[in-house]
Amino acid sequence: MKIYYVDAENIGLSMLDELTISILDRVFVFTNSESLKSTCSNALLTCVTGYPSGQNQADFYIIAHLSNVLAHLSKAEKKAIEFNLCSKDQNLWKAFEFQCSLAGVKSSAPNIAIETQISNVVVTIDTSLEAKILKLMSQPITSIQLQQKLNISQSNFTTSFNQLIKTGKIKRQEKSKKLWLRVKST
Repeated sequence: MKIYYVDAENIGLSMLDELTISILDRVFVFTNSESLKSTCSNALLTCVTGYPSGQNQADFYIIAHLSNVLAHLSKAEKKAIEFNLCSKDQNLWKAFEFQCSLAGVKSSAPNIAIETQISNVVVTIDTSLEAKILKLMSQPITSIQLQQKLNISQSNFTTSFNQLIKTGKIKRQEKSKKLWLRVKST
């Protein structure tokens, strides 16, 4: 039996098509995204949601969930179950493997390429995301409202948002430090 933990905040759901999931396997999909939740209609998938939004919150919840499951396994179950993490987050991988090794269970990774050069990926993803952020900033708005409107993970949003700040395309509103606005190009 295999138990899959899918960090949908990090990799989405497209990789589920590559997995061979049997009726005996369990797949936990971690996401707070409404669009991803709606695609989790497969009877073999369990959508885990409701954790706080914020950086690494899904990661913390994955490890807490894993630890809880591991604590309830018998010795025979520990020998028969393999835990798989579907994520590109190397820090999450370290924590996941550590918990599995502490419990004495087998862990492995489906064939997911872990990106070692984030900068190349960020440039291709962020340019379109940055354009979407700028488009939504016709009026002063909070960063939380922007992320919610875009319905994307906080890590992707934060990377693009910070890039817009660094390049001087957005700034805080002078009267309210919570509101952000687009800088008019001259």
